[in-house]
Amino acid sequence: MLSIMKNKKLLCSVCFLFTFMSALCGQNITVKGNVTSKTDGQPIIGASVIETISTTNGTITDFDGNFTLSVPTNATLKISYIGYKPVTVKAAASIQVLLEEDTQMVDEVVVTGYTTQRKADLTGAVSVVKVDEIQKQGENNPVKALQGRVPGMNITADGNPSGTATVRIRGIGTLNNNDPLYIIDGVPSKAGMHELNGNDIESIQVLKDASATAIYGSRAANGVILITTKAGATGKAKVSLTAQFGLNKVADKVESLNAAQYKELQDEIGLVSLPDGLPDRTDWFDETYKTGKMQNYQVAVSNGNEKMKYYLSAGYLDEKGILDISYYKRYNFRVNLENQIRSWLTVSANISYSDYTSNGGGAMGTGANRGGVVLAVINTPTYAPIWDALNPNQYYNNFYGVGNITNPLENMARAKNNKDKENRLLASGNVLLTLLPELKFKSTLTLDRRNAVNTTFLDPISTAWGRNQYGEASDNRNMNTVLTFDNVFTYNKNFKRHGLEVMAGSSWTDSDYSNSWINGSHYRNDLIQTLNAANKIAWDNTGTGASQWGIMSFFGRVAYNFDSKYLLTANLRADGSSKLHPDHRWGVFPSFSAAWRVSSEKFMADLTWIDDFKIRGGWGQTGNQSGIGDYAYLQRYNIGRIEWFKVAAEVDTTDYANAVPTISQANLRTSDLTWETTTQTNIGLDLTVLNVTNQSSFMVIMM
Repeated sequence: MLSIMKNKKLLCSVCFLFTFMSALCGQNITVKGNVTSKTDGQPIIGASVIETISTTNGTITDFDGNFTLSVPTNATLKISYIGYKPVTVKAAASIQVLLEEDTQMVDEVVVTGYTTQRKADLTGAVSVVKVDEIQKQGENNPVKALQGRVPGMNITADGNPSGTATVRIRGIGTLNNNDPLYIIDGVPSKAGMHELNGNDIESIQVLKDASATAIYGSRAANGVILITTKAGATGKAKVSLTAQFGLNKVADKVESLNAAQYKELQDEIGLVSLPDGLPDRTDWFDETYKTGKMQNYQVAVSNGNEKMKYYLSAGYLDEKGILDISYYKRYNFRVNLENQIRSWLTVSANISYSDYTSNGGGAMGTGANRGGVVLAVINTPTYAPIWDALNPNQYYNNFYGVGNITNPLENMARAKNNKDKENRLLASGNVLLTLLPELKFKSTLTLDRRNAVNTTFLDPISTAWGRNQYGEASDNRNMNTVLTFDNVFTYNKNFKRHGLEVMAGSSWTDSDYSNSWINGSHYRNDLIQTLNAANKIAWDNTGTGASQWGIMSFFGRVAYNFDSKYLLTANLRADGSSKLHPDHRWGVFPSFSAAWRVSSEKFMADLTWIDDFKIRGGWGQTGNQSGIGDYAYLQRYNIGRIEWFKVAAEVDTTDYANAVPTISQANLRTSDLTWETTTQTNIGLDLTVLNVTNQSSFMVIMM
């Protein structure tokens, strides 16, 4: 009996102990905490605080970075905010949390209109491209690698190894030039990026709607592509070597009619009668297309300390196209320097030089090529031989019993001696003055200089067109220098729950273009292909030209946010263009945009699977004068001379001393020529869920 009583007491003690522990575990504590930025010690407004086990239990920080949350005594909390590394801490009555900026999240900070902003605070339509993905593709033009990566942007290319591409942001917006504006380290250009080495790029942003592009003025009416190249960083010196090798082939063979099917088609049309039993002699696809090869090498060195940073690179690219005569060779050199001379004075310089040589291979053809190689591969009948029967390996065959067809190999032969050579120098120098912690002034001078030479030679023997012209050649040279001088003040200040950014500045751009050309024909053979007096040739055409234009601009922007939830932005830019009549030279283009970050509201705290949700809208006007000639509003004349050159005569009887100059009217005076203005209204949303970003937008354009 005594033993039973002892066992009952022991059992009761164990039950009491378990009951006490269960009650203890079920107790909650009230956590009071504060979240601040490790970088500047400022409170982080709207940071998410979530219990890790019960993800429905959470809150967000107020405008002082404070929060209060009731959780079990053994709980852990996850504190996160866009652009910062998340932190997990154990629950306590009082906690202090420091969030560190995530420097790897480059896409969270974007360059917009002479300044930078967090992507989360944007009110316009801006897409940020992950550069590491496009660098893996090995494209000779970084723009081509953007294909399919930016919503609303269409990119087309013809496969030419020279790398040129046509870019359209949100479709066709004008009857004139629809190319976007490229800003490369602050250097504005309409010339594209095919000279730029993709391995040098740090970030790419695409500004799409008027509220985002208006600050760049009249040259940005069709969108803006911002490119920032790599810079040095503090720490140990870094040396990198990149080597890429690739093969290019036509993915799918375009099937064409065989000889019997081609005869059946011609019999049905009834224009040409072809004999029966024509053999299939030539597979034009296999004869024309080959396997292209690409090799790309780059070496880069970077280093820096708190005062001085540098980045140096050199690259070489060699690409052989899928057409036998097509190729593209490019050399690149880049220097980026930054020096903090004083705490209030920083100077920097970015210099890039590229030199390339290419031959497109006549892929699409121009003029007499009548469709070029691509169309000829499809149209040329398979019963036709490559060479003329009477002149094998000398004359390309060009008789097929039907008209308007050319031998694809003859098309390439016409272009085999064509050559494009170009060198480009991009340079920018910056002076940054920190006048106050909130007030800065930046002065930037940029240079974009391009020298291009295009030469052609069509031999007088192998092709039918060459024989008709007795051979012909051309030499075209042009140089374009664009200088831009920007001066910008920026003011940034946070007043507890309020954030204010004010920017004002001016920009001056001057363009100077010159060109010369000479054409000749009647060559005896293809041994000497130069255009000079040593050859007995006929001078068909020669001349020189020059033009200039300039733009003066004043601009400003005000951006305000409340609690980082309600965002407002207003831009205003005035442009004066020398291309327009003095009475209509100036245009004023405003834009407004607003956004509401719904995900920062308290009622969204339970939806932990939504990282960021923002609704935005904007209205703006942009001006365009890109497609207008440099002197379009003036009445202009062409001055010539009768029989300036003697073309074809054994005895020159031209009286050059008494030749009469001729004057012809080039265009009428257009005194009412003014700005083309585009008005855009944009409504959209930005949504990030489960760390996966998706953007959608709706836009209305009114011309």
